[in-house]
Amino acid sequence: MISHLSFIPLDSTLQYLQRTLRLILYLYCVMLALQLPLILLESPVSSLKLTIWVMYLVALGMLIKQRRSLTETRMKTGLFMLYFSYLCIAVWLWPNVSNTHYFLLVSLVIAGFVFTKQERTIQFIIVATATLTYAVISTSQYLNQPGNQLVQYCNDLTLCAICVVIYIVFQRMALLRWRKLKSAHTQSVSVLSKLLPCEPGKPEHFWPLGVTRKYDCVTVLFADLAGYTQINRESGDDKTLTFIKALFHRIDQRATYYNLEKIKTNGDQYIAISSLASSNQQQNCEAVLNFAIAIHKLINKLARRSDLSFQLRIGIATGPVHAGMLGEQRPQFDVWGQTVNLAAFLEQTCSHSGIRFCSQTAKLLGNDTEDTFRALTSKKHPEVTGCYEVLL
Repeated sequence: MISHLSFIPLDSTLQYLQRTLRLILYLYCVMLALQLPLILLESPVSSLKLTIWVMYLVALGMLIKQRRSLTETRMKTGLFMLYFSYLCIAVWLWPNVSNTHYFLLVSLVIAGFVFTKQERTIQFIIVATATLTYAVISTSQYLNQPGNQLVQYCNDLTLCAICVVIYIVFQRMALLRWRKLKSAHTQSVSVLSKLLPCEPGKPEHFWPLGVTRKYDCVTVLFADLAGYTQINRESGDDKTLTFIKALFHRIDQRATYYNLEKIKTNGDQYIAISSLASSNQQQNCEAVLNFAIAIHKLINKLARRSDLSFQLRIGIATGPVHAGMLGEQRPQFDVWGQTVNLAAFLEQTCSHSGIRFCSQTAKLLGNDTEDTFRALTSKKHPEVTGCYEVLL
């Protein structure tokens, strides 16, 4: 559901409209089928009525056959034109039936919902045609049978006016409702875009829930505030939280600037990865390192302003990861793998105001950094014999 959220309203609306049009077409066929016994039961059988009935049945069948090749606008316009013309001919063929033209008012109201905002001109033409045709038929019936038909004629015109008002009111209500839904949809997409990344291969889709994918080379960054617990105990929750909020807000801005994917914050820890959409591994590593240097400078600046002696430890590792969302309760995008564990380990062993990164990251960065090799061993990472460190 999440992966296609940005398209649900449009796709669902189109599918609903297509189903509605198909239903109207089939109902129209049923109406024509119900007319056939009336024609055949007349004595003698009217060849004119039967011919017209067959012609409309053929026209409707062609419209049904061509519905996939026709645009939605042409489909709707053709359906209404067939409907209007058949009612006019029905009034002419059965003049003694005085209520046939009332069906025009039904189409008048329906037109307010079937046509979209982009089809407003055609909608107005359809509504004007239905209103004018109804008024002409009512007037002709009154002129043919004046006298006691005056009350009926006035009722017809009043009913027409009421239907026009209903059409206007319903149309405005539908438009307001659509604007509210569009606004809510835009807001929902905006919120989700801040929580979920887009699929690298399909940037118009959000990452689908429950799906994980493997990436062969991703740069992972772990950043942690050194001495957070002690400073929090000394300065209090309010002052420390104010600092953390200001810090993470500015870190988010820099992550966006360097085109990084923020994974999450875990207390005083900040986790981010290089862009999954970019295949330039060297550029990705450089972006993560520049981001790390930028947030080091940022925290030093904020610490001086707030009189809090915060320092930052940063660990960076490059390698294969799995990315995606697991679970159904408050699902969150995350990354897993030895590369993630190594970045966390490098952050934990890093000195204050330093940046540690693995040999794979150093290889991709080349000789562009003034780093120092540090011997390093770990039972959890037996393959790691050392790392590179940049002191700021």
